[in-house]
Amino acid sequence: MEKVVTLIGAIVLLLLGTGAVVVFAELRALGGLAFTKSVKVTTPGEDRGYYFRFKASYAYKGKPLDFDIVVGCRVRITTYRDNDRTVEVGIAPMAYGLKMKDGRGIVVRPPEACRGETTDNGKVPAALLPLVVTYENADQPWFGLAYASEDAYASPISELQFFGATISKATREEWEAWRRTEAPKNFVTYELLGINDKNRWDKPRWKPGYRAMGSICTGFSRVKLPEPVSEAVRQYWPASRPDYWYPNDDAQRAFRSSGDYRGQKMLFDGNPLRDYSPTEAGFFPGLPRHKPGALIFFSGHVVGDVYPASSDLSMSRLDAAGQLSAEIKAKARKSYADASVRPELKGFASCDLVWNIDGVPSEISNPGNPNANRINGQQINEDLNRVTGDFAYAFERDEYVYFYKRYSLVSTFGGL
Repeated sequence: MEKVVTLIGAIVLLLLGTGAVVVFAELRALGGLAFTKSVKVTTPGEDRGYYFRFKASYAYKGKPLDFDIVVGCRVRITTYRDNDRTVEVGIAPMAYGLKMKDGRGIVVRPPEACRGETTDNGKVPAALLPLVVTYENADQPWFGLAYASEDAYASPISELQFFGATISKATREEWEAWRRTEAPKNFVTYELLGINDKNRWDKPRWKPGYRAMGSICTGFSRVKLPEPVSEAVRQYWPASRPDYWYPNDDAQRAFRSSGDYRGQKMLFDGNPLRDYSPTEAGFFPGLPRHKPGALIFFSGHVVGDVYPASSDLSMSRLDAAGQLSAEIKAKARKSYADASVRPELKGFASCDLVWNIDGVPSEISNPGNPNANRINGQQINEDLNRVTGDFAYAFERDEYVYFYKRYSLVSTFGGL
């Protein structure tokens, strides 16, 4: 008898004022999951899936690069590795990567349009911006660079041009045909991602020399403070006048109050404070731009100037013996995230973190001293608030606010 595992998306409605925000919370599976690249849909008469075609047009180093991906939502797949198990995944493929002739890899995460959203019906915006990550070596994709906003494509170091993306409805037959002919070209595998394809909850264990794909990307989003907000937070700026500093509770309240967090009276670079999007929603609606209207469903969300933030705690920074470099070891506090705020890096995020791996050396899992966040190598001042990981706000003098951003190629209940 087949063991059936169903993954369900739970929808929670949070009423804020006169509007409603939908938050998608994914529920834990009722048992172990089995995943493989070779799949087939079972029990066609009971198919609950929804299918759409995602197209994105790029140029890589001046030559055309087009993605044409048929995506399945809530699809039942049977693995050939253990045929007695059938699972339902939320989306497949969750990421798709092509190896270039020069050996580099380019991976796209299709936005999730599983509720009938299409370009033609207007529920997919014309300004849709997919997440794309480039890797110097597709065979060893330990470190990547994400194009996290439209600014990245205008950078002098960009290797990509983006011409637009569309979504249209597809059929199960189209999805099955695509998986037979195009899915095998995907260089992204569960093994590269550091995911146990036989049991998602049984995480791989680190061993000397082990590496995994940098599939989690981070950056800091920088936004100019309006003068009234600058005045409100200035009184909390530590006496030593550090370039970068964390606010305490009082400073955060002053920031939100003066910034009219629940309203639209105060504009930050032309947008209300509340429209600066959260780190990541429960599903992937695309990437926000500087102006609203780029995301599926969350149409109001925007983003500031994003800069890549690398981490000393990446498993891929360990040598074969499980040791970090002497330079990293010499730091009194290792960098949880260190943002490089330079003009040519605007719009990018750094992809050097991996999916959960068990048994990683204490060098990164328990470094002894607390971690720290930095900007251009300078530690963010903690006189008012000690922060060793993710943060809500950090300030640059009394002029800018930074938001911590995280982007992932992996969906908790996704497949390849």
